[in-house]
Amino acid sequence: MTDTSQPPSPFASLVPQRSVGLKLLLVCGLALLMAIPALFIHSVVQDRRMGADRALADVSEMVGGQQSVLGPVLSVPYSRTLGPRHNELVYGYVVAYADTGTASADVDVQMRTRGIHAIPVFDATISMDAVFDPAALRAALPDDATPIWSDARVYLGVSDTRGIRDAITVTANGTDLAIEPTPYYASNAGKYQPVPPSGVTLAGGHIAGLETATSPITLTSNMRLSGAERLSIAPFAKDTRVDLVSNWNDPSFQGGVLPERHTAGDGQSEGFEAHWRVPYLARGIAGAGANLDLGELTEWNRRDMAVRFMKEGNPYQSVERALKYAVMFVGFVFLAYFLFEVTSAARAHPAQYVLVGLAQTIFYILLLAMSERIGFDGAFLIAASMTVLLTAAYAASVFRSRLYGLRALAILSGIYTLIYVLMRAESHALLAGALASFAAIALTMYMTRNIDWYGERTSAPAA
Repeated sequence: MTDTSQPPSPFASLVPQRSVGLKLLLVCGLALLMAIPALFIHSVVQDRRMGADRALADVSEMVGGQQSVLGPVLSVPYSRTLGPRHNELVYGYVVAYADTGTASADVDVQMRTRGIHAIPVFDATISMDAVFDPAALRAALPDDATPIWSDARVYLGVSDTRGIRDAITVTANGTDLAIEPTPYYASNAGKYQPVPPSGVTLAGGHIAGLETATSPITLTSNMRLSGAERLSIAPFAKDTRVDLVSNWNDPSFQGGVLPERHTAGDGQSEGFEAHWRVPYLARGIAGAGANLDLGELTEWNRRDMAVRFMKEGNPYQSVERALKYAVMFVGFVFLAYFLFEVTSAARAHPAQYVLVGLAQTIFYILLLAMSERIGFDGAFLIAASMTVLLTAAYAASVFRSRLYGLRALAILSGIYTLIYVLMRAESHALLAGALASFAAIALTMYMTRNIDWYGERTSAPAA
């Protein structure tokens, strides 16, 4: 009988069989490949974020968007003759802000739904009192100017007129003023109406008696506005004080000036109260002057007092932050499986690593889908529990041991706790991620210190 078997290759002893080192390199490569599905999930997050932005825009079309309010301002136009023969007539105007101003706002916030998105919508009742010194207005007139007192006006500003729910009322020392939309022209075109400040639309009303008034003029205005996302009040006086109350429990204070005191987050009452003050020097705007172009006065907008009525726990932002560390966390899970391999008699196929990695990436889809409906914290608990239990049960099956399943359960629970910490503690996310990565590498080095990386394996490493 002829022996047809092939003689052993003289190079067979030089080729490592099932090298542990090669397996580790393969596991690292598979972890990097998991970045591909993470990129697809990132695009899904962006699409869902755009959907939420469209929902906000749709609601804003109906109730008004972000609202900025400018309180009462006095303006008097004047004419001047220029040129060598004094035959050129030009116009300008004097603007005067109040010496003191107070505003109180009562803001009721309700939720409006658009598809699966809930948008906070506010209804604000705002009252403003401003005390003017008419002498300051007259003193600001140029020496050669002829004031046109018949067109002296009070101006107020609102950024989104779609949100005006009632007529704006203004009284001057108890006398009602008629407020109407204001046309805007440039003074060098032969007109003297001021152009509006950036971001607001002006309304105005005629006020009489400024040319002879000697005592302070008290202007009182009331308005009711609706809007979405943000409400701000400009420092409309040299010294401005604002009090705001609302039933909203999660305010975000923004603008150029933060409140001096507030009750938000004290846990003692529903809603919040806040108080601001902007003194004259902090405002950074002159109290009165000729041709203080309202269209160029952007300083008031940088000193505004604002509240954002949106929930800060944005699921899209949190999921997007977690996706930045997706490859690192998949690598943690793969390292855990690899350590189980080198300390057990069982072997995990690369396809099984891929299945485990896909389970980790699907976690982000589960988190995104559920957080849109039940909130981020509850969604994270459910999605993480599902993923951890599935992966731990799979580890028990792959390595044929309940003990390894329990080890996987403990390790994965720690990994997902770290994910939650990174998503919630944004300012400390980099430090926590760096320390966790160092600890994972250190543990892997310790557990594999007795491994023959060129050979198949050694006995289980000594503890």
